[in-house]
Amino acid sequence: MRVRELTVDDNVAYRSLSAGAFGGGFEAVESRPFSAGETAIGIGSEQLPGGAPGVVAAGARIRHDRITLGGGVVDCGGISGLAVHPAHRGDGLFRELITATIARCAQEQLPMSMLYPSHPAIYRRAGYQVVASVQRLLVPLVDLQHLPKMPDRRLVPVTGASMPRLHGLYRELTAEDNGMLTREGPLFPAGLPSGGWSALLLEDHDGVAHGYVSWTRTAGENGGAGLEVHEILGRTREDRLALLRSLGSWSTVTESVVLRVRTEDPVLDVLPGSGARPVDGLPLVMMRVIDTAAAFEARRAPAGLAGAVRLVVEDDTVPEGTCRSAGSWLLSAADGRVAASPDEGSAPEDGSIPGDTGVPDAASSPGGDAAEVLGTARWDIHAAGLLLMGGRTLADARRLGLSAIADPAAEQFLDALLAGPRPSVLDAF
Repeated sequence: MRVRELTVDDNVAYRSLSAGAFGGGFEAVESRPFSAGETAIGIGSEQLPGGAPGVVAAGARIRHDRITLGGGVVDCGGISGLAVHPAHRGDGLFRELITATIARCAQEQLPMSMLYPSHPAIYRRAGYQVVASVQRLLVPLVDLQHLPKMPDRRLVPVTGASMPRLHGLYRELTAEDNGMLTREGPLFPAGLPSGGWSALLLEDHDGVAHGYVSWTRTAGENGGAGLEVHEILGRTREDRLALLRSLGSWSTVTESVVLRVRTEDPVLDVLPGSGARPVDGLPLVMMRVIDTAAAFEARRAPAGLAGAVRLVVEDDTVPEGTCRSAGSWLLSAADGRVAASPDEGSAPEDGSIPGDTGVPDAASSPGGDAAEVLGTARWDIHAAGLLLMGGRTLADARRLGLSAIADPAAEQFLDALLAGPRPSVLDAF
C-alpha cells in the first residue's frame, strides 16, 4: 500500500489539494505541522506514473474526537478533507486511501468513524452508513418577540473566564444524546472561539447556570437571516423559552435567524408561531463501525436490562483484517454495563439464524455471572453502523433494506439495549 503519513513538508501541498477539491483559498506560507489531535495520511504523486514530486495525489485527515453513545462516550475518527488530485482521479486512489483511513482508525483505537459525505454512494461502498443530517431552521424573529419573561432567570455574557461553565453545561445537557462530539482539546480550544462567535449564559439569581445560546452574526446569506444560532441548550422548557426570547431582541437588525437543532431537539417543542421552515442543503452524517466490541462496551446498558445474545457482523466492504468490525461475539448486559467477548466459529456459515435447541447457551455477563444466551442476530456492516448509533430498531434497519435478522428474543434484547434518541451532530469539520 502506498499510503503514508503526511509530514510537515506535505502540509502546503495537501492544503492546496484540499482547497482545490472543496473550494476556498489558502495561503501558501511555509510548511507547518498538521493540527494537534489529527492524523494526516496520503499518497505522494511521485509514486505514480506521470506523477510529480512535491504534489499530494490523495490525502485525508483523521480527527481524534470523542462522541456520546448510549449514555457513555466512544473515541471516533472524524474523516475530513479526503481528496484526490485531478491528475490522478480514476486510478483507484480513493479506494486505496479510504481503506487505509479505516485501517488507521483501527490502529489508533478509534472504534467509530464519522464523516460528512460529498458523495454518499462512494463512502457507502466502504461501509459508511447515513445515520443523521445536520438540521437547520429559518425562524422569523416576529415569532419570538412576544415570549414572556421567565422569572428568576437572567442573561450574562460569556467570556473567556466563563467558557468552562459553558463547556460543562454542554457536556451535561448532551450526555444522553447519541453522536454529539464532547468538544475536548486539542481540537476544541478551552477559550472563546474565533470568527465572531458570541454566547449568553442563562443563570438564576444565585448564579447557577441553566443553559446558554451561542451565535455568529452573518451577512444575511441564509435566506435573509442575519444571525446563525449554533445551539440553544437549557435544562427545562422554561429555560429554553427564556433563551428563545433573548433572540427576539435582534429584530431591530434582522428579520430572521438560522437555528441549528438536534434531530430530536427539545427546543422544537417550544418554538412559537408557525413560520419556522427547514433550510435546504442539509449535510448528511455517515458513520462506520471500526471495532464492534469496543463500540458496544462504550455504551451503558439500560437499567434492569440483563441477558445475552450472540451477534454476528459481516463486513465485505474492506479486505479482511482492515479493522475489527466483522466477527462473532457473545454480547451481554447486566448492572448497567455491556460486555462483548469473542465467539469464534459459533454462528452458522450459511447465514441462517439457529432455532431453539431446547438447551440454552450461557455467556459471561459484565458482573461475572453466567447469562442465558437468548438467541442470535446477524447484521451487515451498514446495519451495524445505523443500529449502534442508537434510536433505531432492527425493523427500522430492515425497512431501509439493510440486513438485520435475529431470533425474536435476541431482537427484543438488542432493541432495548440500543434504544435512545436518534443521532445528532452540531459540529462541522
